[in-house]
Amino acid sequence: MSNTPPHDMLDVQADQVHRVIGDQLAGFWTVDGDAAAELTPDQRGYTPPGVRREAYSWGGLARTTPGGTAPLGQAVLAVVIRAAWCLVMPYGLTNLAYWSRNLCTTPAQVRRTATVVRLFGLGLTLLFVSTVVTVSSDLIALQYLEHESGNLPSQFQALANLPPQRRLAVSLLVPAAALAVLWFVSARSRTRYDVDGARQTAESADATPVLRRHGFWNNRGHATETSMIHIAAGVAGTVAMSALFAPPRDERFGWAFSAIAIVAVLAMVAGAVRLVLTSERGVDVPVSRAEEGVPAATWVVVAVSATAFVAQSLLLAFGPHDPNAPDGDAPRLDGLVAVPAVLVLVLLALALAGLSIRRMSPWWTIALATTLGVAAVAYLCGQRGPAVIAGAAVFLVLLALALPGSEFQAWSGRAVGVFLLLALGGAMLLSNLVVVGVGNWLNGSGGAAELVSDDPAGCQTEIRIPPIFGWFGVGLVAAAAVLVVVLVVAGCCAVRWAAFIRARGGGVTPSPATADAIALVDPDTVPAERLANAAHRAEPAIGVLAALALLALLPCVILPLLPRPRDGERAYLQLPTGWGALLAAALAAALVGALALRPRSGRPLGIVWDLLGVVPRAAHPFGPPSYSERAVPELVARCDAWLRADDGNRVVLSAHSMGSVLAVAALLDPRSEALAERGALLTYGCQLRAYFGRIFPELFGPDAIANAPASGARPLAPDEFLGDDAGPAAHPRAQTLAGLLRGTPGRPRWINLWRETDHLGFPAYSRLPNRVDVRADEVDRSGYLPTVAGHSGYVRTPQYRDALAELRRIIEA
Repeated sequence: MSNTPPHDMLDVQADQVHRVIGDQLAGFWTVDGDAAAELTPDQRGYTPPGVRREAYSWGGLARTTPGGTAPLGQAVLAVVIRAAWCLVMPYGLTNLAYWSRNLCTTPAQVRRTATVVRLFGLGLTLLFVSTVVTVSSDLIALQYLEHESGNLPSQFQALANLPPQRRLAVSLLVPAAALAVLWFVSARSRTRYDVDGARQTAESADATPVLRRHGFWNNRGHATETSMIHIAAGVAGTVAMSALFAPPRDERFGWAFSAIAIVAVLAMVAGAVRLVLTSERGVDVPVSRAEEGVPAATWVVVAVSATAFVAQSLLLAFGPHDPNAPDGDAPRLDGLVAVPAVLVLVLLALALAGLSIRRMSPWWTIALATTLGVAAVAYLCGQRGPAVIAGAAVFLVLLALALPGSEFQAWSGRAVGVFLLLALGGAMLLSNLVVVGVGNWLNGSGGAAELVSDDPAGCQTEIRIPPIFGWFGVGLVAAAAVLVVVLVVAGCCAVRWAAFIRARGGGVTPSPATADAIALVDPDTVPAERLANAAHRAEPAIGVLAALALLALLPCVILPLLPRPRDGERAYLQLPTGWGALLAAALAAALVGALALRPRSGRPLGIVWDLLGVVPRAAHPFGPPSYSERAVPELVARCDAWLRADDGNRVVLSAHSMGSVLAVAALLDPRSEALAERGALLTYGCQLRAYFGRIFPELFGPDAIANAPASGARPLAPDEFLGDDAGPAAHPRAQTLAGLLRGTPGRPRWINLWRETDHLGFPAYSRLPNRVDVRADEVDRSGYLPTVAGHSGYVRTPQYRDALAELRRIIEA
């Protein structure tokens, strides 16, 4: 099983396979009978007698979008969809943070840590809403259309002739529509991905490993409720963000606007409370749950938010206005100047709390996050000195608590904070792309610095954006400078790596099975090993990106501390602020463009997307859909059907790369007793131990696999895994993967293939010699000319054939 095309897995031509069961997203494939009969034992794709080979291809679940070269409309749609997928990547990172928490503590602690991450996800939704409101309502409807609409299509002319209130009423439909699109995509993906009907039972509520719990892959009820809460909070946030718009000049309806604003704020608070209470319904909480449908309290929050939105829209659209109002500066939504800053401060506080969430009491985490939030509010109320002192003290406490960590967990146990910082940095980067890009376009000949200038507009057509986007740009410039230094240091270290790799490769000898078939001149494997050596340091590289995201976000907190300048003062900040905002938008545009304009159909950043979609959407309902929620139940059902058909049937799960994660999840599924008893596992090119076991210890770590704990890659040493020599588990528990696949005394029913030239493949049990990990040939000699083998081509090695024969012998004994 793999996310690659089925004919690649079966090692035959594309026209020689057919789908047995499934659809265009995922399914089981096999070789046509006529084609299989023509294959000989020395040809690729040959199937031994008495064996049925099926390939489960799930790549359509993870990466497929409409595309192709024709028709043109389909290709354009593919570009738009890929760009849209980029926008939800921060939500996917939030879901990763959720599952990297400690899932095996007390139920109360699991719920509290879940609360921190879920509230962060709600803050990201509100940040998205504030971005859309800023562009549609503040920049376009109020500031730009107040004087002209030359840069906009002619259809906007009728809107420009309306009074500001009514323009605002029309523009508020845009964020509502954006939220509706998010809800539609989320709901549609749930109907196509969430196919598991299992429910958590009282007997399995606290089972370990966590994947042994019934209903783990059934997230439909919980995702439906959380998506409604996010929609309700987003709608209420839209109302609250526009509530500071000046009411009619006679103020006859001023009290109504104030009342609606209060109701909207209360609805947002109620949504946050409902989101906290949904922690009881998560499968990660070790208590029995019995929920179906959406609770009435959640429907009340949705109804109140919708009522507030409709009431304010009607007042704005049909309320009185003064047609003879004097000319002046363009009206603005003044509240939007502070809203993004407040959101970033709160989200940054939650992300910093996540750095130590695995190693400290959740009560401490919540207390420290609350202190940071109070400091942020005090800062916004003008108490800047005490707020900075309190914030700095809290940060130092968090830093001290985050310093000691576990060597066998990703980023020393800071995975939650790392993912949250990346999510916030990515969300701000994409928000900058939208706000600064639109603002600079509307501003015409005005420079980028004019967008964040504090001076009154010299010309009424000039546009002003919330200053936080400029501050983030300044931080991004500083982060880019630090990144250049990091890259220079890494380049210098790479010279040492090359010498070490060539010396290490000189002692590698080919396997006896291929010694006689070696050509006179084999390709040099050192370049591939160098690439793999660098790629294996992905964990510290991602940690550097998280640190750079924090550096880029710090000016959003520091620069507002400077006193507001008088005319002519602090002019030196305008240029770097403006150009920094433009740089942030340019980087985001380059990222989205590079991912959206890919020559082949597929979702952006394939490898990253595989990681984002491997876990359920438990923290943010609008993140990338989890292909595992469909793939794992389908695997379990297919294997169960095969084993029930005949008592003599056996199964060998052959899993490549991310497929090994799905195979392990299927074997650990509590409905797979027959598969665990009469099956075996063959993995190759997998990241179980090096990545997933460290990022999600309770899901795929040593307590679930019963393998040796993995140390992290060293960022600067030539040998990236020097010291990672912990011995394997001596006596695996019965419910772990190694315990379930316990075979003969000579070898378990699990073999893993890996090679040094594989940039994504690692030992799955231990780097020490053991009975599971087998080193595969690094040169593929199955073609006309030998080539260096990397992450693919394992099925063509003699080690693969030997491992398959060995596993068949064990399970048939």
